[in-house]
Amino acid sequence: MTRYLDVLADHARHAPNAPALIDAVGEYTYAELWTAIEEHAAALRALGVAPGDRVVTALAPGAPHLAALFGVMAAGAVAVPLNIRLTLPEAYAFLAPLCPAQLLAAEPDTGLAAKLGCGLATLPSASAPGPLTDRMALTVVTPASSSPGFRDEAAAMIIGTGGTTGEPKGATWTHSALYQYAASCQAQMEIRRTDVELYFSPFFHIAVATIVFATLFAGGTAWLLPRFDEAAVLDALATGRPTRLFGAPTALLRLLEHPGFGAEHGASIRRVLFGSTASVPAFPGRLRAAFPRARLITGYGATEFGAVARVRSWEQEDGVDRGLGRPVPGVSIRIVDDAGHDVPRGSVGEVLVRAPWQMSGYWARPEQTRATAADGAIRSGDLGWLDEDGFLHLAGRAKDMIISGGENVFPIEVENVIARHPQVHQVAVFGADDPLWGERVEAAVVPHPGRGVDPDGLREHCRAALAGYKVPRRFHVLDALPMTPAMKVDKRALREVTRDA
Repeated sequence: MTRYLDVLADHARHAPNAPALIDAVGEYTYAELWTAIEEHAAALRALGVAPGDRVVTALAPGAPHLAALFGVMAAGAVAVPLNIRLTLPEAYAFLAPLCPAQLLAAEPDTGLAAKLGCGLATLPSASAPGPLTDRMALTVVTPASSSPGFRDEAAAMIIGTGGTTGEPKGATWTHSALYQYAASCQAQMEIRRTDVELYFSPFFHIAVATIVFATLFAGGTAWLLPRFDEAAVLDALATGRPTRLFGAPTALLRLLEHPGFGAEHGASIRRVLFGSTASVPAFPGRLRAAFPRARLITGYGATEFGAVARVRSWEQEDGVDRGLGRPVPGVSIRIVDDAGHDVPRGSVGEVLVRAPWQMSGYWARPEQTRATAADGAIRSGDLGWLDEDGFLHLAGRAKDMIISGGENVFPIEVENVIARHPQVHQVAVFGADDPLWGERVEAAVVPHPGRGVDPDGLREHCRAALAGYKVPRRFHVLDALPMTPAMKVDKRALREVTRDA
């Protein structure tokens, strides 16, 4: 079996002194990383963790957390990075079907472990300076429990889906899948051994594999920040060491608009990777101005299959709109109707993806796995189309499509129009229940700092570019849009905060 971990072991043998990880309190070589991985795996086995057991990591991003994930995999167990911002009921809803054997946490809070019936160990020195092995020393509160239910020794990692429309599910990635995926990302994102990737996104998101695992696959360096904080990012950029930057458009916009951002902060960056920017048309141009040496890379992906389409740097030089890119090598993308039949090129349908590294299924959720599977491919739940050159464009999530008076309204189309208005800084369009129309189109807008927004002016702006049924019936002016931990607009929360406005 080909394992991602084998690549890290090779780096430790052949380039032991090369820098692998940087975080807030330390910097570590590949040799130090591999030693920490092996010692952590041994410690977990001593606790009673068996191959195929699930081990939950409830830790802040940093070198100890990343090494712990790898240590779990090296022990033959399955790593489950947890969103530590979840409430106890939310965390339990996600983890209960996984039947974890052990929980690794920063604090000895026994509430979640007791409710799950699993063991608990803490890493009390995780945030302290010192050798990585010292920072990963375990204090055992309760040893690993017997892990009931199904065991899959091919599984390496379980990543929770977003959960913005219901309970999150655990997408299972095998050792082989992580290896293939990291290799693809390293090639398609043009990562070099000499690169230093500045990373401030969560570890419970597929981005940790897309960005951090791929950087280490290349033998590069991952600089890990515990969260997105403009000042901390600026401090790191000011050193001139980072050569790559990844972030959700919302986070990158906040960085560019920080009063402390200057030319020196963009000087060392040679690649900037970002997600979809459908509602921020001017965003790529702002990135190019802020990072003049950098080339931009964007794409499309999901927790279930990772990044599967890319617009690479050399494809953006002529300014032609290429959407979210073409399928990367090895990936098939189809656009299908409700019956699963291919639609004509240029027509909107559901995006269907088949990738060599896609998830093996949702852990302990066979019905949801079957509902997502389609003849070996995965139903994404996204609506999109392929243009004549095979580039993918999105029309939004199928669940977000608004049906108003029998007409389909794609929020992205309306967002694109509103975002072009000079008063608008950010926008999100969503559907609200309506007794007459079934749903009505509504929009939440955030004005530029220090400026206002005229809803009547926005309405006239939309009427000039959109059919009447697409024009929002209500505009909500907000100070900020609610965000998920992955820095995406949380439309479920948005509907709640605007419901009685």
